[in-house]
Amino acid sequence: MKFIKPKDIENLYDTLDTTEQQYLLAGGTDINVQINNGIIRDPNIIYISHLKELSGIEETNNEILIGSTTSFKDVIESRIIKKYFLLMYNSLQNFASPLIQTSATIGGNIANGSPTADVIPILLALNAKLLICSKSNKREVPLKDFFTGYKKNVMKNNELITKIIINKNAEQKYQTYYQKVGSRNSLAIAKVAVAGIKKVVKEKIIDIKLAVGSLNEYPRRLFKVEEYVTGKRLTEIDFEKVEELLNSEITPISDFRSDKEYRYHVCVNLIRTFLNE
Repeated sequence: MKFIKPKDIENLYDTLDTTEQQYLLAGGTDINVQINNGIIRDPNIIYISHLKELSGIEETNNEILIGSTTSFKDVIESRIIKKYFLLMYNSLQNFASPLIQTSATIGGNIANGSPTADVIPILLALNAKLLICSKSNKREVPLKDFFTGYKKNVMKNNELITKIIINKNAEQKYQTYYQKVGSRNSLAIAKVAVAGIKKVVKEKIIDIKLAVGSLNEYPRRLFKVEEYVTGKRLTEIDFEKVEELLNSEITPISDFRSDKEYRYHVCVNLIRTFLNE
């Protein structure tokens, strides 16, 4: 194992350009487990938590920018997040233990790509984008387009997530919803997670975004369900049709935490609850 600590952000980009089999380390709550379990072997570890350009929460005219190495503790305690994104603020209150909250970073939670990642369904519902950078290029990628498979994404070897970008008005005048079902009320890995926002005018759904976790190889939006219910009055929604569409969009598995039938039916019930609110 080789440990590298870039002296500044430019040195980081140079290091990413010239280093193979590299892993970025900020909080280390995911990567350390994978190293200890032998999933990651003989890696080049690039430490990035000290680089100030990658941390912090900023407010611009239209957007909120969250640095990728910002800890969950800082996200939860941020007055900016509480002001603009109560969905995120409220939903993350029971995220992990205080120790993990202090260490784990929002960018690491995204880049690790776990199907059970707590923050990803919330960010999907808020239509977040990722600023992905390398030495020679910057690009914004909608989070909904970031993952390509289990723990796979669109980033090249010399790129990293630098910012999470959310429109200030992402949840303004929207009803919000988040439910995470686990073995306990807090400090638990999700068996099912559902996040959503919707705008209802005169009992008609004008706009909606639904996202789920722990039901596919990576958290994702439910575009077919969204399309079906948009423009409908609540009394016009055929929930058998919703279930049919949902069945085509999620592929729950059975594992040591739960079985696929349970996950599916819980997801159906949570979405029905949100649509009927």
